[in-house]
Amino acid sequence: MGDSTKIQWTDSTWNPCRGCSIVSPGCHQCYAMNVAARFSGKGQPYEGLAKFSSVKRLPQWTGKVRLVPEHLADPLRWTKPRRIFVNSMSDLFHEKLTNKEIAAVFGVMSAAPMHTFQILTKRARRMREWFEWMHSDPIAKLASAMHAWQMKGFVPSAAIRPALYNRQPDGNVPYWPLPWVWLGVSAEDQERADERVPELLRTPAAVRFVSYEPALGPIDFTRLHGEMSPSGALAHDSLTGVYGGGPWKTATKLDWVICGAESGPRHRPFSEDWARSVRDQCVARGVAFFYKQNVDARGHKIGTPPLDGKRWEQFPREVST
Repeated sequence: MGDSTKIQWTDSTWNPCRGCSIVSPGCHQCYAMNVAARFSGKGQPYEGLAKFSSVKRLPQWTGKVRLVPEHLADPLRWTKPRRIFVNSMSDLFHEKLTNKEIAAVFGVMSAAPMHTFQILTKRARRMREWFEWMHSDPIAKLASAMHAWQMKGFVPSAAIRPALYNRQPDGNVPYWPLPWVWLGVSAEDQERADERVPELLRTPAAVRFVSYEPALGPIDFTRLHGEMSPSGALAHDSLTGVYGGGPWKTATKLDWVICGAESGPRHRPFSEDWARSVRDQCVARGVAFFYKQNVDARGHKIGTPPLDGKRWEQFPREVST
């Protein structure tokens, strides 16, 4: 996990946090949980964070989560611009992480505008609440969160300070939300989409996306809606949206949907009709669609397969600064 990855929709992974816990059916065969359990022995990176069950030897999270300060500054060492999947082995908005720990991660991202950061969470409400906590003074909170790690030598002060004080042309408001940070939620079925997508739409972001993987049932995104928080306009269709008011002036809409089947020997059923339906919803509304994978009868991955004779590997529009 790090400088390169096989995940088709990103270039690198960055794991400043480790550990997680199960919150919904999409977690039950999590690849990260399996990797963590394999490297959970004494002295290994995931010690105390995962284990194998004593009966069926299945991987399990222990529920412990920790920030890994020695990896906080990794993106600052990567000079080549890239898309970076943040916390492929955890959830940045896990309830065990404090607001200041999350802010420390955002502080590093604020110092690396050459990259594009892709954050994916199943804890959409915590994400929205964290942004509300940040709203009153994001510069001060980012600076405060970074101070301790700078003093301990984990993050270079010289790299952080200029980015924290970037300002928009009006001279008063910092770049917030950060244009190079994309926010996403996982939604494996309609129930989880109903729960998480409206929270995502209420969260200020330059780009919003959904990972419909593992796809465990059909989803109709057009029935979902959201409202900018703390103030803004109502979007009656999450794939179309409208421009919100309030301090962020970002569109309350989805920009990108990633779709993929569950893989592995215990993979659950998947229908290409589900992918086809979401593809059609996206095409009708100008939303980028990425068909990441299907599986064969044994659960082996078929990466970026064609759908009706065409491969769908679209990315959302980049947001300029």
